[in-house]
Amino acid sequence: MKYRKALLQRVGWAAVAPAWLGLILLAVLGGGLARRMGIGETAPAFLLPLVLAAGVLVLGAAWTLICARLFRVFYGGEQQEVLQAGNWALNRAMGRRVPADETEGPGEPSPVQQNLDDWLKGMVEEMRQRQEAQSFEIQRDLDLARDFQLAYMDRPYPAIPAVHVPGHLRLSFAHRYQPASALGGDFYNILTLASDCAGIFIADVMGHGTRSALITAIIRTLIDDLAPQGRNARHFVKELNRQFCGLLTNIPGTQFASAFYFVADTTSRVATFASAGHPAPIYAHRGLGRLQRLDVPMPRGAAIGVIPQEDYTAGYCRLNDGDLYVFFTDGLFEAHNAAGEEFGIQRMEKALQKLMYQPARAVVDGLMDAALAFVGNEPVADDICLVAVEVSDKAIDKSAPAAP
Repeated sequence: MKYRKALLQRVGWAAVAPAWLGLILLAVLGGGLARRMGIGETAPAFLLPLVLAAGVLVLGAAWTLICARLFRVFYGGEQQEVLQAGNWALNRAMGRRVPADETEGPGEPSPVQQNLDDWLKGMVEEMRQRQEAQSFEIQRDLDLARDFQLAYMDRPYPAIPAVHVPGHLRLSFAHRYQPASALGGDFYNILTLASDCAGIFIADVMGHGTRSALITAIIRTLIDDLAPQGRNARHFVKELNRQFCGLLTNIPGTQFASAFYFVADTTSRVATFASAGHPAPIYAHRGLGRLQRLDVPMPRGAAIGVIPQEDYTAGYCRLNDGDLYVFFTDGLFEAHNAAGEEFGIQRMEKALQKLMYQPARAVVDGLMDAALAFVGNEPVADDICLVAVEVSDKAIDKSAPAAP
């Protein structure tokens, strides 16, 4: 309003004042000219100036009204729209309701405010549609990546040995995988190192989601490249860590993964293993009805991706007919219920004690079901990966369901 009054004064001085001065000057010159020409000599002396003054007042007033009207039409209305637009923007920015324009009737917005409201609604709708389209594309990519990840995890298990002779050891495999989100950071891999030898690798990349899934893809690639060196568990983990650390030098932030690698040779009946900061698997000695943790000798190595030149120790054990080895990630025993209580190692071992004489498939299914039943309706906070390896010298039961 202050700006509008100042502008009105300037327009008044620029347009009205010169007109008034011009009219007064014309009246004075006209009066003098009329007297010189003898016009109005018969009339009283005061009449001519009075008529001229009245004419000046009428013409000046008319000109003033015309200027005021033109100002309101061509300038005042435009400025009013600017003020309304500014008021609308300020109230929207402050999160307040835009007051209605009293000139348009009670409760009715001005045309400017209505146009701005329509523009804002259009922009919001356009952004919503664009966000939905982007969300759809992202979700489609995540679904595709999840399908690829699950397809990789559900590949057929290798036959170890390639040809089984009754009386000689063979390996049977089973697994369960439960990601905490669309993509997970836990994974396993079973390497065929020879016709009679397999390498079982399980890892847990820090976190879960897209970032962890990308790291798992990198580690899988390194594992495939190092497969020819896979029979030496300690060296395999050490070289994997060295190469993984080399890749991480150009990646911002901290990335690491715990891992456990188990090499089972069915001919020599010996298994060697190495750990990189991973929970020790459980060895179920069915002949003795006893559970035992597969701990590596001290000092135990750190997770891969932490110390480039880390050295690792290796452990070994005998492979016997009927033995069962269960590998898992920490998401299994760290799963918690609504009260915040963890499933825990003790509950896991208690469940495994009941399942240890079941086939490998029933063992992993039973452990996963026990953990999920404990959690209840609470969402799984971390990825869970379970792998079971069963040792047997008996022929394959053809009547059993086919393994994935």
